Amino acid sequence: MDIKSLWSESLRILEEEVNSINFKMWILPIEPVSYHEGLLTLSVDSPFALKMLNERLMPDIKRAVEESSGSNIKVTITNRHATKIKTNTGPKPKNKEYTFDSFIVGPSNELAFAASKQFSDFSEPDFNPLYVYSNVGLGKTHLLLSIHNSLQKQGLKVKYVTSERFTNEFIKAIKEKKTEFFRSEYRSCDALIVDDIQFLSGKAQTQEGFFHTFNDLYLENKKIILAGDDPSRLVEVEARLTSRFQSGLVVDIQPPDYETKVAIIEFKAERLNLKINSEIIDYVAQLCQVNIRQIESILNRLKAMSQLKEEEISLDSAKSMIIGFDDIKINNKPMPSEVLKEVATHLGVSEEEIKSNSRSAQIVYARRISSFILNKDLNLTLAASGNLLGNKNHATVLSAVRFVEGSIDSDFDLRYNLQKIRNSLKIF
Repeated sequence: MDIKSLWSESLRILEEEVNSINFKMWILPIEPVSYHEGLLTLSVDSPFALKMLNERLMPDIKRAVEESSGSNIKVTITNRHATKIKTNTGPKPKNKEYTFDSFIVGPSNELAFAASKQFSDFSEPDFNPLYVYSNVGLGKTHLLLSIHNSLQKQGLKVKYVTSERFTNEFIKAIKEKKTEFFRSEYRSCDALIVDDIQFLSGKAQTQEGFFHTFNDLYLENKKIILAGDDPSRLVEVEARLTSRFQSGLVVDIQPPDYETKVAIIEFKAERLNLKINSEIIDYVAQLCQVNIRQIESILNRLKAMSQLKEEEISLDSAKSMIIGFDDIKINNKPMPSEVLKEVATHLGVSEEEIKSNSRSAQIVYARRISSFILNKDLNLTLAASGNLLGNKNHATVLSAVRFVEGSIDSDFDLRYNLQKIRNSLKIF
């Protein structure tokens, strides 16, 4: 069981059921420690907090945990300063599979790859910042996470965020009067990596904060790595920012050519332990015209169907499994409203139920998949996704997205249902 996902979902439930003062004062500081043989261990900072939780809030906590897990789980809370807990004090890499070794290099991305590798290998690269841009699904985030993990292994303090997370943390710091802590957190790092920088558009106050953060790091010769849309075409981003984005090295990633697509297909199929012949590889390479996510989507579908049918895949069966893909050689995205409709139809619930506050297992399951598709496939912000889901707050959507991300590799049914819905929506 994924303890982080379990506690994250429990927090979401508790936030709705416990009054805001108790939630912020007593529940939020709790940290999950371990889950073993049906016992979830949590910890808090002080004996007083431990006493308060055990005497007043334990029934609420236990009910939220059981609702999140769908099973009867025992819960215990300890004082973390009175208990020796083995922890790994070293930094944890983000998404360990994202490394330079797992990035397939071809003519369409070799400059971006070489620049990213140099940026991570040299203590003082010839350029700063590094800005990587491309259309969606071509490997920007893979390169950024590769840089992050490489620098982290060197013992550097690296901060990786999306511009949306930077914005949320900036707003929170202002509301809670913790701007000094925010500045220290961002300006004390050795390297700052920001993904989806285009979402700073229209956020004047956040742009002001980012401008000063950028300047301080730049003047201290700290590494700055950015990714997003073409910096010369960013909408509603101040000129003083875009000029700084382009003051270092700007590199782009183009759609892969045929040979690179073949290499990507072979590499990803091997990682999935998926056996496909050269005819299928050629067919998929010819079919995918837009981005690498199309390739991943098709291979995941083939993997799911081959497991379901328990048979090796022929070219004819591959074509039948991905029928309809020939019509989707351009990146047409569905309207957000279509997502809820398709999820509801596929999972046998109603759109109204998905938008409701119901926490029945089936409705929560549908809401999680809807959140994931809206945020990850349609690139809607957490706030925009929440509005479509019945005015849910961004924390609720984030919890749902993270749950799917943490479960998709191990949960066959979730992966299969998600892929079926994506196929119906023609998201590849």
